Amino acid sequence: MTTRFSLAELAEMMHTDVSVIRQAVDALAAEGKLTAESFVFGDRNWRIAPTDTKRIQDWIEAQRAAGRIPAEPPRRRVVKKLVRADESE
Repeated sequence: MTTRFSLAELAEMMHTDVSVIRQAVDALAAEGKLTAESFVFGDRNWRIAPTDTKRIQDWIEAQRAAGRIPAEPPRRRVVKKLVRADESE
């Protein structure tokens, strides 16, 4: 059985946003450049074969070089919570 990746897993592996991965997959699928091992199921959920990850990565790099996609990965939002001990107890 072939291991397939979700869009979120690819985004984590490639250190980019899921929307960028979705753009790449949709564009490559429209051009017919994805293998038959990668497929869409449900409404917009994809399962991507390992053989297509390099194509997706190359597409993203080409779009970044052309200036259509921001060059830096999204920043993680970190929330810091400060808990104070209640003085009345």
